[in-house]
Amino acid sequence: MALSANTLIHFTKEKNSLMGILEENFRIFNCGELIMLGGVEHGIRVPMVSFCDIPLSEVKDHISKYGNYGIGMTKEWGVRKALNPVLYVAQNSMLSASYAQAFKHYALDSDKDVDEWTDEQKAIGDVLRYMKNYEGPLERKGVRIDRYRFSDEREWRFVPPYSSLRDMLVGESYYQEHKDAVDGSLLNMRLEFDPNDIKYIIINDDSEIGDFVDHLRRVKGRSYSLHDVERLTTRIFTTDQIKSDI
Repeated sequence: MALSANTLIHFTKEKNSLMGILEENFRIFNCGELIMLGGVEHGIRVPMVSFCDIPLSEVKDHISKYGNYGIGMTKEWGVRKALNPVLYVAQNSMLSASYAQAFKHYALDSDKDVDEWTDEQKAIGDVLRYMKNYEGPLERKGVRIDRYRFSDEREWRFVPPYSSLRDMLVGESYYQEHKDAVDGSLLNMRLEFDPNDIKYIIINDDSEIGDFVDHLRRVKGRSYSLHDVERLTTRIFTTDQIKSDI
């Protein structure tokens, strides 16, 4: 059996967040990343939408960490939209040290702001937006795991082209000082999809099925055909089903 799936799943903790995705596509958010490269820890914010390349039958643990709601998209859609698998690097690897040296030389040593970088500097910075440590600390719901293996998530990311952004990536301290402006630049940006790109919709339990069916008919009745809307209603799974039956 293949280790990866033909589906890319985006999880969320809130019912309203999933309804928002179904209504107006994926919004882009500045997500916090803590990455150790060449022995130096970097706290950054990267504009992205993240997905996991995990078969539906194996997502039980992922649901417990990232939320009971989700939407599964075809991998063909992901490739078409220029998503890319995350590059996992061990904290003390040669690759980690080599990239840290290159990034410091070409980007960090520059006295220019990110929006003033040359295309070559931005290209070096762009790689960082797809990097994550193979293993590191994770805290969820007040529980800390010191050596969580991030590579098990097989994450894919959509990251907007740096040509379309002023802040292609920012340090955590800068982000905290300029949060409204940095987040505001993403408000109208969307990662779009069509009904045929959706393989399944994951909700919490059976009691919510009616709400989601009504929501799909209401918000997509004009832009999707009746056939498309009805087909999507048959692709709803609950976390109870996944945990017990799949």
